[in-house]
Amino acid sequence: MPLVGSSGGAFATAPAAIKATSCLAGCASVDAAAPGTVLRIGGTNMRDVREVVFIGGAGNRDNTIARVVRAGINSVDVIVPPYASSGRLRAVKTDGSRSAPSRVVVSIMRKTVSTDALQLRVVGQRVFAAAFRRARIDLLARQPMSVVVALVRVSDGAVVMEFPIGALVPGVVRSLTWDGKVAGVLQPAGRYEFRVFNAVTGAQAAAQAPAAVAAGSFDLVDHKFPIRGKHEFGGAQAVFGAGRAGHVHQGHDVFAACGTPLVAARGGTVKVNAREARAGNYVVIDGEGAKLDYAYMHLREASPLRVGTRVFTGQLIGYVGDTGAAVGCHLHFEIWNGPWQGGGTPMDPLPSLQAWDSYS
Repeated sequence: MPLVGSSGGAFATAPAAIKATSCLAGCASVDAAAPGTVLRIGGTNMRDVREVVFIGGAGNRDNTIARVVRAGINSVDVIVPPYASSGRLRAVKTDGSRSAPSRVVVSIMRKTVSTDALQLRVVGQRVFAAAFRRARIDLLARQPMSVVVALVRVSDGAVVMEFPIGALVPGVVRSLTWDGKVAGVLQPAGRYEFRVFNAVTGAQAAAQAPAAVAAGSFDLVDHKFPIRGKHEFGGAQAVFGAGRAGHVHQGHDVFAACGTPLVAARGGTVKVNAREARAGNYVVIDGEGAKLDYAYMHLREASPLRVGTRVFTGQLIGYVGDTGAAVGCHLHFEIWNGPWQGGGTPMDPLPSLQAWDSYS
């Protein structure tokens, strides 16, 4: 590993990189800290971080330093200093290496400005099925209360799940996540809503009346467009069913520059990772809960994912290439109803690709 430089010398470890923050206790609001707040700061290379600088505004005059009170592999906890200002953060490791200023900005309030009994924040308005990131809400009570959360499918008002949260401690953020499943089965795409009720009332009865203490909605989406960059859907020879020498086209060709990242349109299990004269480097993924197989062909190099690997929706699986019998850099993408090349039936993927592209 090359040495990482900073003013005053060179260091043998890579600097930390701050990716996210969350309020643990003493929170001014559901998404803001205050002096004395316990803040969790997540990122990469965080193990040896000794202090966090609250950068504040331009220049160094309002910079304040917080010593780490708990250190982990991917996160550290600090207590917000009395004179910290809202702004970006910088992590400093024990060897002196310093991170770049964080992209995330911490909001710091001098006093609580909300008198709401309960604040609710939905983290992410769009959640992908079979993805690593789950649907999440953060709850912050202003007074002692005991609650139960109902997850409601908005299209028909059905209560999908109930979460007996119990007592909320004022000033402490309580988070709740949902993986998109009920009894291990992925739920249909659509809009869902977390509704919080007083535990004395009971969610099942209260969900049928406008008595929620707080509520927040999000969209559960079943696929992500696989090419993460500029792309074109091609002409007549790119479409499903187009004539080929000795066969017909069983997928759709989407053109993009070689090296453009490819992600799993649907999470699942890798069932094939191989190279073939026409397909080049290719991967086939058995989509979780979809009863569909997804094939990605002409990858620039062999995917690092081994057969049997669990893959999440949106996870990197390789890069656009032109291996095999490819004319130009592109992704040949197939969807099979049933097993790929094993009794299943290929489907025209273009309508699905266009739909995923519209929101991804």
